Amino acid sequence: MKNKNWVNLFIAVLLYIPVGFLQVHIDYRRKLEDLEARLMLMPGQVAGSLVLSGFRGVAADLLWLNIEELWHQGHTYKLLPMFESVAWLQPRYITVWAVGGWHMAYNIYASTQDQKEKKYWYEQGAAFLKKGIAYNPEQYDLYFELGWTYYNKGEDFANAVKYLEKAVKFPCPDYVKSLLAHAYENNDQVDKAVEQWTRVLNTGFESVAKRALKVIREEGAFTPTRRRRLGMGMED
Repeated sequence: MKNKNWVNLFIAVLLYIPVGFLQVHIDYRRKLEDLEARLMLMPGQVAGSLVLSGFRGVAADLLWLNIEELWHQGHTYKLLPMFESVAWLQPRYITVWAVGGWHMAYNIYASTQDQKEKKYWYEQGAAFLKKGIAYNPEQYDLYFELGWTYYNKGEDFANAVKYLEKAVKFPCPDYVKSLLAHAYENNDQVDKAVEQWTRVLNTGFESVAKRALKVIREEGAFTPTRRRRLGMGMED
């Protein structure tokens, strides 16, 4: 009887998931029309942690498989609640947040031609990564993912600097430190870019750092983005 009750409770929670799909679609349409709306909590977010206590890994794996299937079928609007559900079940699993943010800000973004929809998914991707950072604040990974999203997709260099600065406070790959130097320069913080490239000299990006420092000192700009903005020729 006890096992049967657990199964019934588990099924009941799963039956609530479609409600989440509907709510996200409604909120999505409201955002497109510039109407304010509060996201409704996914059903069972409080009690569900107790109900699913022994099934979290299995449930997350099943939802992850559903995400892959929905993406390949083109059902992009159903992905957000799926990512939210997996992240809720396994908030310390960095990959969930990184892949979810990437899907929203890049893949789903690229799948639509509507500029409002593009903006919506870019912002959702950034917001998802920020939520992941709140659960995982002591690692570089999601700070880098968010910094890269702002840098590469949004060309929001001020926010790129903000989060990349946080990333390099933790043990991280050399490319993270290199990207921060690029972000500083594109944010017109050239002095800080020079300082950061100097720190990169003793890393695997030493040759790039030497070249960057030479070009900045001789010509005033190294990154293609800033050179274009200043009307300079592209650096080979």
